[in-house]
Amino acid sequence: MIGKILLLLFYVGFPVIVIKMTLRFKTVEKIGAVIICYIVGLIIGNIGIIPSEYADFQDFIMQFSVALAIPLLLFSTNLKLWYKLIGSTFLSLVLGLISVVIIVIAGYFIFRHKIDDIWQITGMLVGLYSGGDPNLASLKTALHVDQTRFIIVHASDLAFGAFFLLFILVAGKKTFELFLPKFSMPEQQKLDEAEAELSEFHNFKDYFRRKNIRSVAIAIVLSMLIIGIASFVGGLSEKYETVITILIITTLALLPSFIPKVRNLDKSFQTGVYFILVFSLVVASRADFREIFKLSSVYIFMYVIFSVIGSIIIHTLLSKIFKIDADTMIITSIALVYSVPFIPVVAESLKNKYIIVSGIIIGLFGYTIGNYLGVVIAYALK
Repeated sequence: MIGKILLLLFYVGFPVIVIKMTLRFKTVEKIGAVIICYIVGLIIGNIGIIPSEYADFQDFIMQFSVALAIPLLLFSTNLKLWYKLIGSTFLSLVLGLISVVIIVIAGYFIFRHKIDDIWQITGMLVGLYSGGDPNLASLKTALHVDQTRFIIVHASDLAFGAFFLLFILVAGKKTFELFLPKFSMPEQQKLDEAEAELSEFHNFKDYFRRKNIRSVAIAIVLSMLIIGIASFVGGLSEKYETVITILIITTLALLPSFIPKVRNLDKSFQTGVYFILVFSLVVASRADFREIFKLSSVYIFMYVIFSVIGSIIIHTLLSKIFKIDADTMIITSIALVYSVPFIPVVAESLKNKYIIVSGIIIGLFGYTIGNYLGVVIAYALK
């Protein structure tokens, strides 16, 4: 019992340390909290200090942290704001989602004889590249993916993603402007309104102040209420309990977002990110390197590379046809493939602060739609 308590304290405490380090050290911030938690989890999980009989306890923490993160991330979604900025941003989002679905399904048929239970991998990749790590975490649970295969997908995405992101930061703008028109300034009034509302996303500054305790507590209580309702309804179906539960959580989490007091709860979104860090730490600590380096992981890595590069190529071609500018196309791809935390970094490399608004809205919309797309496509291909 004491061992489990100590392990739980590590899982919930270490991400707090990492968050504080990102606020204090620029180098740690650039590496990223998710990557640090992931690497530390891998080390802890493979040095033999966690007893194998703790597996069920770890699984419970993983499932609970993901379930809690989803509403916290979605409460702040402002669908009315999305409507105000709909224009080319929405069109680029649709083209990006189409690109992801087409190429990931194509990859399914290419690698289906090389990867066992590839329908699960396909569902996770659709979710991952239409909303980022939160969707990947949700779909791991919804599709009953074992932790080793999840780690292979996540590790492959991180490994290739690091190199691809470097290309985007260094040469992305010049490269895509060879094919697409340059960014033109949208209405300033819309941007000012959007920036005022979205400026605090992923900003952990002042997060640990006492003044935030009440709003964070309210957000967590609402999230747990949603989890309770979803778990009850999902439990009515023994076969699809987990799938139904995750989708109901996603749906119910959007309803309070129409209530300004809920949507504007301070640090709700950041709390959701925190629980994603907890999940990343736990799931990485469940990894077994002996399984990761089997032959199947090579094909999964190839599937990931094919999905990222292929979706970007198709998205670029569609953007050319529909006259989407280079900055909007780039930020859409980053929002879908890498999720919200990378948007300010890429926007800075583009020298375009206004594109942050579109990127964050796309990222939040991706959090919403990714779970649905991943589940539907996975079970359609099963």
